[in-house]
Amino acid sequence: MNNTLDFHWFENPDEVLILLEQSISKGLALKLKERYGYNKYILKAIRIKDIKFFYQLKENKPIRIKTLKKILNSLNLNYVDSNLVKAIGGSKFVFNAKFPIDLNKKESAILVAAFMSDGNNQSNHPFYANTDFLGDKILKTVQTFFPNIPWEIRNEKLRFHSILSRLLLKLEVPIGDKVLLNHEIPEFIYKNQSYKKEYLIQVFDDEGHAPTKISRKIVLGRSVALKNLSKKFISTLIYREKVYFNSLLVDIKELINNQPPNLLKGEYKLLKEFGIRSSMRCRGITKYLDRVSADWVIEIAGKENIDKFNKRIGFSHPDKVKQINSYLGS
Repeated sequence: MNNTLDFHWFENPDEVLILLEQSISKGLALKLKERYGYNKYILKAIRIKDIKFFYQLKENKPIRIKTLKKILNSLNLNYVDSNLVKAIGGSKFVFNAKFPIDLNKKESAILVAAFMSDGNNQSNHPFYANTDFLGDKILKTVQTFFPNIPWEIRNEKLRFHSILSRLLLKLEVPIGDKVLLNHEIPEFIYKNQSYKKEYLIQVFDDEGHAPTKISRKIVLGRSVALKNLSKKFISTLIYREKVYFNSLLVDIKELINNQPPNLLKGEYKLLKEFGIRSSMRCRGITKYLDRVSADWVIEIAGKENIDKFNKRIGFSHPDKVKQINSYLGS
């Protein structure tokens, strides 16, 4: 197991409440009493003003992460114990979560792909913008890590408890605007063939277009915020009006070509590893209030090549599965 992909209880914020296994909780209370005796000496050793935490331990009630750290430090005990924590939550509830959580699995690749595409990692409520087949898929994927994680559908988005944000950060899914951050595919995905496939399936489900008799190609699109454009050039652009790449000056084209989306570069590389030919190009640029974005695509063309994609990677969304099979059967 790759220990760098273990998500531990102590990687959550200090104020988060956790519930210990009953034997551990009562055992820690006993150890504190045996070592320090009177409550005043326990408080002095733990450096906490209120003895309430001690009775929370004895009665196996939730305590704060910062309190558990202080207790373990005072007793010279290791933080990394697979049988330590039973549940995690907030001030009004806790839900089951066994730590450490092993993230070295295909479901991690699916979550990275989803939250780098139609999802967004936010510190309070990370969300995924599909509530149909793909929403169900991502919910089930998240539940492989947290079976009882709180979630809701609000404003046509699937929203999760904030602990998912911290798990996503561990998987190198950043918080913030993906177009501005221009993040790369995490390295762990490149190390496993199954992870690569699951990542690509999810990405093409989210961001890809299946071929039709009219388009005759699979298209995957991503955008990236451009750097080093002159203020003079930016001033010539009209807000939200797309300027197509072929109409741009040579020096602007060169600047854009040197700044492709890092995710798309990685996805182009992964397709190549599966023996699938594709082309990558910028379609055009658009000015927004806070940036100028370049819209890039990967295109997979040729019926034989598309058939190879279908057999080696494919879509999982039923509509896109039907569409590509219809195209290949025509």
